[in-house]
Amino acid sequence: MLNNIKFAFRIFKKDGFYSLLNILGLGLGISCGIVLLLYLKNDLTYDKHHENHERIYRLTNHIQAQGVNFNIARAARELAPVLVEEFPEITSYVRFNDFSDILIKSKRDDGAEVMFYEDRVFESDSTMFSVFTHEFIAGDPYTCLNGLYKAVITNTIAHKYFGEGDPIGKVLQFPNDQSYQITAVIRDLPDNSHLKFDILVSNISSRPWIIDENGEAISEAYWNPDVYTYLMFQEGYEINRFYEKWPTIFEKYYSEFGNVVGGQCDVELEALADIHFTSKKDVDEPQGSKDYLYTFTAIGIFIILLAGINYTNLATARSVNRTGEIGMRKVLGQTKYKIMLIVLTEALLLALLAMIVAIGFCYPVLYLTPFNELIGKNLTLDFFNDPILFFGTLGITILIGFLSGIYPALYIPSVPVIKALKGTFKAHRSGIVLRKALIVVQFIISIFVVICILIMDNQMDYLRDKELGFTKDNILLLGIQDTLVSNRIPAIKHEMLKNPNIISATTAYGTPGMAIDNQVFQVEKEGEMVQQELNTITAGPDYIETLGIELLDGRDFHKDSKADVLNSFLVNEAAVKTMGWGDEAIGKKIRFFHGESDGQIVGVVRDFNFRSLHNPIGPLIIVLGSNNGGRMHLRLKGEGLSETMDFIKETWEEFDPNHPYEYEFLDQNFDAQYKEDETQLRLIAILSYLCIFVSLLGLIGLSAFTAGQKVKEISIRKALGASIEDVLLLFSKDYVRLILIAFVVAVPLANYLVHEWLNAFAYKTAINWWLFVLPGFFILAIALFTVSVQSLKAARSNPVDALRSE
Repeated sequence: MLNNIKFAFRIFKKDGFYSLLNILGLGLGISCGIVLLLYLKNDLTYDKHHENHERIYRLTNHIQAQGVNFNIARAARELAPVLVEEFPEITSYVRFNDFSDILIKSKRDDGAEVMFYEDRVFESDSTMFSVFTHEFIAGDPYTCLNGLYKAVITNTIAHKYFGEGDPIGKVLQFPNDQSYQITAVIRDLPDNSHLKFDILVSNISSRPWIIDENGEAISEAYWNPDVYTYLMFQEGYEINRFYEKWPTIFEKYYSEFGNVVGGQCDVELEALADIHFTSKKDVDEPQGSKDYLYTFTAIGIFIILLAGINYTNLATARSVNRTGEIGMRKVLGQTKYKIMLIVLTEALLLALLAMIVAIGFCYPVLYLTPFNELIGKNLTLDFFNDPILFFGTLGITILIGFLSGIYPALYIPSVPVIKALKGTFKAHRSGIVLRKALIVVQFIISIFVVICILIMDNQMDYLRDKELGFTKDNILLLGIQDTLVSNRIPAIKHEMLKNPNIISATTAYGTPGMAIDNQVFQVEKEGEMVQQELNTITAGPDYIETLGIELLDGRDFHKDSKADVLNSFLVNEAAVKTMGWGDEAIGKKIRFFHGESDGQIVGVVRDFNFRSLHNPIGPLIIVLGSNNGGRMHLRLKGEGLSETMDFIKETWEEFDPNHPYEYEFLDQNFDAQYKEDETQLRLIAILSYLCIFVSLLGLIGLSAFTAGQKVKEISIRKALGASIEDVLLLFSKDYVRLILIAFVVAVPLANYLVHEWLNAFAYKTAINWWLFVLPGFFILAIALFTVSVQSLKAARSNPVDALRSE
């Protein structure tokens, strides 16, 4: 074996150019394998760091009634305590109730006050750390959330608010002068946690409206899911037994209100480790995409495959130069299997050298580039403390080396001894056919990924540029943090509109592209009042004017009219269609589900995309709110933006000196809905460039070798009058045929895949023919340029030099 290794190094040194190409190609393939391994390890182990993850399930609700369909990731906060009594198999439960963009204040040891807006803050139960596993830096996991007004923070939050000081015993000040004492600090949550928090506070408060005169929750409470609920079952519990008993629970707690609304509530228990990828519930934390995972995995495998094809092609092509060596080995008594081992050893050794190069590639990619930020992960290389990474990398290397070398190991020893020693051996037809087939595979992959990139990029341009039915540009959003500011909104609005660069102003609890509420109303339909779920925006006066929404029929809300507050409603065309109102929507009765008096529809607005273009436009109602809460919307002119922003900041801080000044732009928030799609596109683009680069490496080596083999043929042709153009055509025509074959195969494959991807969007770009043809010409041009550069050297050589020995 040692002699085989020494001989392999001699071969590498002798064929330095081709060895370098192979090491570089295999190195890129293995580096993709390493990154892919880290990515899969991260995503396929979501929430598995919790010791009891196999026993923990999230309880979700699917509520259906006339005009209502809620499939939601939450459950009523009153449900978990009831289930523990009904199911002795439930050993514990934990609920989470989230705060939204909350301002938190504290004081450091030097007396300095610090304040930040936080959006990963939850109320939770005292059982939290007996169910979920977290690493504690300070505090007792079993008592830290016992009692009222206790807080557990992450290490990052501790440094953010207290620097190097000890946070234990310190106080966090929440809105409404509510103080929470810090009792524990934990390490930051792993990235592969589906529910991420920075601050946990004790005690999920009860909802006072749901308690009857006997102190028990009314039936309607269970139909209003509001918190994430996790149940931990006994070891080995069969979940089907829970579903079998659910009808009894429904009858006991749900049926009273269910009979009133004609509703049905089903539950689903989601295994903790499955939530990230399989849950498709509403009102949930951001979820992972299996399509994204499959895409990343597929292109990574493509690159590994291309690198292996390069090695196989070059090794079989260059076998002609090793016929003398193979013949001599056979004469000296080496068996076919011994020669196979020698060839396979070369492949494995080359793969090991490529592994070193691959690790050298990975370090700068993960630590010196924004790659981790691009994919939203924190992938790290720690070979000594991560056995999966260590043995996985070694396994990938050996597998690539073996698969790349197995065909050459079978092919090279098959050289006949006599022909080998005479130097008359020519490459088998089977070997030539295989090389051409592998080249076709390379071109198929390259054309395929370029087509996908062009169409995906075209779709993203379409999403950014499509007319949405409202104005998203130059709309500034300012959060209204408390009732004091809310009461000052009329004065703030008056002051803002003094600036000629501010066109209009309004307030709203719902903003396109951000959270839009769903409420159930009683609406007039065919002469009777029926319940109907509607997307709901609670807005102030001038809402449709500020957002540029077109009024099709009726009127807008009257300014400064108390009669319109919670009594007059605007609906979109989709709502009119859902209710079957036709041209008679104006004047239709409508009221809130528990409303005592009827309001009416006063206007119909044109449909606009208040959610991402993944979704069709749903029925929407706009309500004139009773208070000026949510966000202030300012529509600005495009010019003088810097001076206008300074004016807005100064004016806002004058009316709201108690909160940090923060703002957002509506267009940025709306476009953020496509972040995952943009990330997927950029990632595929990067990997596709690698695909093309690896393919070119193989093409460079193969064309250089072919040119070297045909030096005498080229010299004879030139002696007989062939021009350089004739020689280049000789080299190129085979590749043109192979690319045409690849194009014919790649187009239908890419067409199928991009249509499947586009099905995730309710609104799709048109797919033009040139999006398929252009990648074919692009790959053809690159391939011909590469081949021409190599063949030009042979074409320009002096025929006398090549034919002197003949």
